[in-house]
Amino acid sequence: MSRANISRMKMRSISIYIVSLLLCGLSLAGCGSKGDLYLPEKPAVPQRTSN
Repeated sequence: MSRANISRMKMRSISIYIVSLLLCGLSLAGCGSKGDLYLPEKPAVPQRTSN
């Protein structure tokens, strides 16, 4: 094998490694994100009546 082939193989393996890391990071970033993205309204606090 020539040096050019070894260099290409290294670059390919490094690029595959980087792409796989990015895909894993993106998939983990989406974990736990369920439902609509909004701030829930605060429920009304019941009023206490004095005796």
